[in-house]
Amino acid sequence: MKVIKIGDCRVSVGLCNLRCPYCVHLHEKTENMNVNEIVKRLEDCKSVYIGGAEPTVHGDLLDLLQELSKKGIEVTLKTDGLLPEKIMDSLPFVSKFVFEIKGDFEDIGSVMTLSGLNEKRAKKYVQNLLKSIKIAKKNKKKIRIWFRVIPEYIDEKRFRKMMEKIGKVDEILLYQFLSRADWDRAVEGFEKPEISFVKRLKEVAEEYADRVIVVGDGER
Repeated sequence: MKVIKIGDCRVSVGLCNLRCPYCVHLHEKTENMNVNEIVKRLEDCKSVYIGGAEPTVHGDLLDLLQELSKKGIEVTLKTDGLLPEKIMDSLPFVSKFVFEIKGDFEDIGSVMTLSGLNEKRAKKYVQNLLKSIKIAKKNKKKIRIWFRVIPEYIDEKRFRKMMEKIGKVDEILLYQFLSRADWDRAVEGFEKPEISFVKRLKEVAEEYADRVIVVGDGER
């Protein structure tokens, strides 16, 4: 597995099936580590968060999840949801899924821009993401929707329509784009929103989640 870093009971991996223009992970150095090495680094953890670029593209992800499960370690898996079959395979070993959303489902152009996919792949991404979320919900897994708030690509009306498609979830995390240098690369034409705009989306999010988290200027 190509690992960017391990620390504080979190694993950040490289490789991805998307090409988001703002992604920092695609430009970070990775280290090849086998499952046993990773598990040894995590053996004192009660719970582990696996994210980064995209964990589900790694062929040994399931082996890692199985080994962590054997040690009684609870796993949260962050994913773009493009591979629903991998979501299905991981169900026995994952207690919580974090699905990151890319653009407005009904505006394929925005999905193409924010994911770096062509039109055909962007449509498939939306279809598979919704399928992955449905799989997790059907199997009563905890779900967090992770949304990067970028002006021009979302507003209250569009956000509500998206959440109507997803339905009620446990948590929604609204992240103010460009508020953390370790989470985003600056991209020409993409602007940082005012935190007040993010908080307006929070009012909508509260209709669809038991808990809403805002990450940005002066928050969390």
